[in-house]
Amino acid sequence: MKRTKLMLSITAEGRLIASEVEVKQEQGAADSMVGEASVEEQEDELFDEEDRDEDFDPDAEEDASAGVGLLVPGGEPQEVHCGAFPEKQRRLRRNWWLWALIGGAVLGIGFYLLGRFLPEDLRWGRWIAPVVWVVMLGVAYASYSQSLTYYYKNHIVPQCVNLICTRGRYDPSDGIEEDVFMSSGLYSRWPDRYKTEDLVCGRIGRTWLRFAEVHAQEERRVETKNGTRSTWVDIFRGFFFEADFNKHFRGQTTLVPNFWGAKWLAGRQRVSLENQALMKAFLVCSTDQVEARYILTPSLMERIMLLWKRYPEQLSISFTGSRIMIARRTSHNHYEMGLWRSLRRCVECDTAAIRGLTAIVEELNMNTRIWTKE
Repeated sequence: MKRTKLMLSITAEGRLIASEVEVKQEQGAADSMVGEASVEEQEDELFDEEDRDEDFDPDAEEDASAGVGLLVPGGEPQEVHCGAFPEKQRRLRRNWWLWALIGGAVLGIGFYLLGRFLPEDLRWGRWIAPVVWVVMLGVAYASYSQSLTYYYKNHIVPQCVNLICTRGRYDPSDGIEEDVFMSSGLYSRWPDRYKTEDLVCGRIGRTWLRFAEVHAQEERRVETKNGTRSTWVDIFRGFFFEADFNKHFRGQTTLVPNFWGAKWLAGRQRVSLENQALMKAFLVCSTDQVEARYILTPSLMERIMLLWKRYPEQLSISFTGSRIMIARRTSHNHYEMGLWRSLRRCVECDTAAIRGLTAIVEELNMNTRIWTKE
């Protein structure tokens, strides 16, 4: 008997190689590994595939006994155990189809009878039934998806984190504190609405790190002839990353995308650096010009530009206290499952996101201690 297993090979450079292999149950041996793409390209492709696969055949999903394998740098292949998830997902899909079929049958009969026996002026009321049926299916879908997401976040995502981070911890209900977010100096206005979730903590080498999803918004009021209308505008939506930089900073140095323009420079002192590519990509500001040049060595600036090329126009960076903070914009909502979403693709995508963020430590060479804390 054969089953399908996903293998994710994660290189030290932060690249993820994904392949499907057929595994004999009695041997547990894999055949092949194909394709390589950058983390950001992987995430976009996987989300696009999930959007196209919302209506795929449930019976085509992988065997319930199949695991999801991860190959971490310098380690042996490890398997993420799916537990009862595949069977739970199949059961909820069956329940949803049962609701759809029974509701559809009752709706058809009721629609016919109401149309035949109701007075002519009341026959419009029969259209209420289809609306109720669609709402019922939508509520069932949301409820089942929420149940699957709870299982996925509490049983599967923590395994992925532990395989990538030393002493890794994942807490779906925790996040980055609002005062920490604002202490980065990357955003001048306190958000009117702030939401954070999906905290990941751990170590990569000797460097402690943590990151979480953050959605910060401000309320804007517009006066119209009908009164005041409120709209919500995103200040930031994406991952907020924080790591130990092993150096106490007297001041604060920030790098924000250059297209933010002169408005961002109000009350700030711009730093001029020799790396013209970095100066073109970022507005570099600091409260201590000498310290900013001390921090931003030629080697670090080159590494920041490599990171910028991987996430173009998505990064803002702050050196504050003894930490580096990086805000990476993204519109994707990670660590979420759906009734019709593939477990394989979700694990693949979320592992790429986790590895892409933890790889920042290696890409900025943060495990090389060129300074000591004073």
